[in-house]
Amino acid sequence: MGNHVYKILGTIFLSLSGVFYTSERIAEKLGSSIKDAGSLANSGSSSGLLNYPGFLENFFVWLFFIIGFLLLAFGFKKNKE
Repeated sequence: MGNHVYKILGTIFLSLSGVFYTSERIAEKLGSSIKDAGSLANSGSSSGLLNYPGFLENFFVWLFFIIGFLLLAFGFKKNKE
């Protein structure tokens, strides 16, 4: 395989890592908003607290990040022949 394949695969894995991380944050924001809307309707007050997941809390986020980084670094390695 040529180096360009490793660069493409590395970019895909890095992008997937970012998509997973972003989707977790969106899901937390939506879940918190739904809960706060229910609290506002019943009691008139809401907590407004968000519990965003950290970067290393999801196994697939950091695994895809590391795989993508290694593939990308391997793709930029120069051949010395």
